[in-house]
Amino acid sequence: MRTAFVTRSLLLARLMALVLAVGVLLLLRVIAPIALSAIEERTGSWLWKISATAHDERRVVLVDIDEASLAQLGAWPWPRERMAALSDRLTALGASQQIYDMVFPEARQGDAAFQAALTRTPSVLAQVFAVDQGGVTQGGVLQGALTSPVCAAATPAAHGYIANTANLHAEYVGHITPRIAPDGAVRHVPALVCLNQKSYPALALAALMAGTEAGKQLMLTAGQGWLAPDWQLTLPSLPDQPVPLDAEGNLRVPYRLAPSGLVSVSAVDVLEGRVPKGMLNGAWVLVGATAFGVGDAVPTPHGGAVAGVSVHAQLLTALLDDALPFTPRIAVLYQFLLGLVAAGVLLGMAHSRARLPVYALPLLGLGLGGGMFALHAGFQLHSRYWLGWLNPALFALLAGAVLAMLEHARSRFERERLFSNFASYLPAPVAAALALRAPEDGIRVERREVTVLFADLRNFSAYCEARPPEETAAVLQTFFATATDIIEAHGGMVESLQGDAVMAVWDAPTPCPDHPSLALAAAQALQQHIPPQLPDPSAHGLEQLALGVGIETGTALVGSFGLARRRTHTVLGQTVTVAARLQALTADVAEPILLGSGAAKHLPEGTLYSLGDFLLEGLRQPCRLYAPIASVADGQ
Repeated sequence: MRTAFVTRSLLLARLMALVLAVGVLLLLRVIAPIALSAIEERTGSWLWKISATAHDERRVVLVDIDEASLAQLGAWPWPRERMAALSDRLTALGASQQIYDMVFPEARQGDAAFQAALTRTPSVLAQVFAVDQGGVTQGGVLQGALTSPVCAAATPAAHGYIANTANLHAEYVGHITPRIAPDGAVRHVPALVCLNQKSYPALALAALMAGTEAGKQLMLTAGQGWLAPDWQLTLPSLPDQPVPLDAEGNLRVPYRLAPSGLVSVSAVDVLEGRVPKGMLNGAWVLVGATAFGVGDAVPTPHGGAVAGVSVHAQLLTALLDDALPFTPRIAVLYQFLLGLVAAGVLLGMAHSRARLPVYALPLLGLGLGGGMFALHAGFQLHSRYWLGWLNPALFALLAGAVLAMLEHARSRFERERLFSNFASYLPAPVAAALALRAPEDGIRVERREVTVLFADLRNFSAYCEARPPEETAAVLQTFFATATDIIEAHGGMVESLQGDAVMAVWDAPTPCPDHPSLALAAAQALQQHIPPQLPDPSAHGLEQLALGVGIETGTALVGSFGLARRRTHTVLGQTVTVAARLQALTADVAEPILLGSGAAKHLPEGTLYSLGDFLLEGLRQPCRLYAPIASVADGQ
């Protein structure tokens, strides 16, 4: 019952740790939403950058009004007659559509010629809206409004605009209003912009409408099905290729083409007839300014500031390929399921019987997060789905860290509890070794030089026979407590309490320099403090209680002995036997403290005197015994 209760309590604690991880994640989403979104967007941009294809995109060609064009033909703005000449040259070179990434708000001489040139080839003009900031900026005449849809939830509202002069007009006009991310990069473009209850399409979308003769009526609908986007636009000319939008009505720009994959030609080369044969034949031509100080320059995932016309080229290419990325409606459920999988794996690892290092669970969480990023990368690069990865990855990392802290605290608590229990029965160093270390680092049997001390109450057996057990127990309690304090104060360890005897050891398991001297000092302290605490049994006709101490230094085996199911920690060897025999001999030689030759050779001259050789019980060779000179003097 108790085991089941502990198991349930531990499971509950781990579940609460996961709840805490969820709470921390939600807090991060509240206090730093922009930073977290930027991380996910930047990693996605990085994926496109490293995987970008460099094959020439021949369907969409850029005509650059670049530095060379300005150097040879004059500063911008150019006369409208020159723009008319550029348009006519594009028509002559076979361009199937001309798309202008620039706005002509002021009426100028030559507008009529430029307008006439625009009518000779399907053309799309541009206009720009003020969406993210207030204001009532107005210039030119708005064109290209859709007959449907009217303004909807997925259509951001504009506060102002700059459009083309009334002298220049086209059936299809698209806006070049980007969504600027907090890091300054352009990753989204509003599909539609609303002003005065009219909707205006983006430039790339207007170009697609013009190129497919879609008309001015689009269908804006909410996504149907788990794999559908939040919103989608359907062109009458492309009923099977709906354009996906996010919840805010944005098109996600896929930077799948490397900058070198965008085919471009200088405007001056077009005007002077230096265009490679067939380059513009049948192409959709994007005319834009790339010269410094003329065109718009925006940061993109490919690095640095590039001309805005390249962004429209990336977007238009994706529309032509029906490869515009989007976040499906299942993305939230997908991320939730990833989080559940991470929680299950981490709980399973934490619940396993394997003893894990502290960093194992955070590393597992990190690995799970890496796997989630890999899944996202696979879908992003090989499909249209942008599923997201940061939320479940952060949860996995946070959950791993919180569970690791819980497991560490639990393990520490259990070891401290075990230490408290073991310390009641074992020497403190041994208890610590058993409770606070991992099992593989536990006590091992080892051979080492130690000093062993035996202290025994002489005549105590007769005293126990004559006196009540409560009285004898009190005497033993006083003796054991005092002896333990003295031995530990001198660097020794009480190895065992045997009947009315104390066995202590120095230099095991904790190293103790000069252990023979410390053992002798402890023996002398025992003789000084314990006899005065002993009762006087002479009134009961009993012999006086006395304390005998034997000390020997030598090699011994130290560690845990016994069966796997029942072990005991002790010290074994002849050194232990000699110390015990010396203690038993103290009454016969009338010396309270006796030392063997092993201990004597480590002590300074003048500290001991020799009692001669004695054959100790159980030994074949006689041993030379020594007594402290202080003991001799006291005896005399």
